[in-house]
Amino acid sequence: SGYGQTGPYAFKPGFGTLAEAMSGFTYKNAQPGGPPTNPPLALADMIAGTHLALGTMIALRDQKRGEKGGQEIDLSLYEPLFSFMGADFLIYDLTGEIPGPMGNEANFTAPRNSFQTKEGKWVALSASAQAPFERMMDLVGHPELKTAQGFRDNQERIQKESRKVLNRVIGEWIKSRTLKEVVDECERGGVTIGPVYNMQDIANDPHVRERGSLAAVFDPDSERTLSFPEIPIRLLQTPGKIRFPGLPMGAANEVIYQDLLGYSPSEVVQMKTEGVI
Repeated sequence: SGYGQTGPYAFKPGFGTLAEAMSGFTYKNAQPGGPPTNPPLALADMIAGTHLALGTMIALRDQKRGEKGGQEIDLSLYEPLFSFMGADFLIYDLTGEIPGPMGNEANFTAPRNSFQTKEGKWVALSASAQAPFERMMDLVGHPELKTAQGFRDNQERIQKESRKVLNRVIGEWIKSRTLKEVVDECERGGVTIGPVYNMQDIANDPHVRERGSLAAVFDPDSERTLSFPEIPIRLLQTPGKIRFPGLPMGAANEVIYQDLLGYSPSEVVQMKTEGVI
């Protein structure tokens, strides 16, 4: 449910958008000084579904190991996403400070950001570990920052003024090169960086194709083969596979209402006629 089975909000209707807002994610998902931004996908719903699957597995495992029967799983929409907010609540609890939006940066690691290349494309950089940071400074032509005060370790680099300097020197270097040049030079230099993809980029990526990250399934309704993300969890002994794109609404009515719930065929027909199902 939206808010769980206990507490004053237990009987309020809840949707993923509200859960994302209540979790603190929408507030944090913005550029500094910008408005809170809803995720453009059903983020809370998908994360809650994953947690529910995990909770179901734990409950089944507990039932198998013990003498007790099954148990109820109480899961809200907002709490799984709230648990993903890292140390933000702990920071507030200990200091009274409210961690604010940071755009593409983070308050616990630096340098970390997205930068625009010469031809207008984007790359994402994460080089907060000491060795990658030092290699990055050599690459962008500022080796002096490796030992300069304010940059000697990650704790110094996450400070606001230090991040501003790093964003400037790294951004200028990347802006003078194409995406391919940036990625190639960083990979040769041992710096962790990667392109920011859209769906077309994903479709054309050789690693995505060779690894089989996309499922190709024939859809009888549209009479065409559809592509979408394959099952991401790969069991080497019993691998799963997407076999069909999804059944139309009501396709399993007979199985559910007759076989599982015990309604007669005539009762199912009547429910269809009355628009109940």
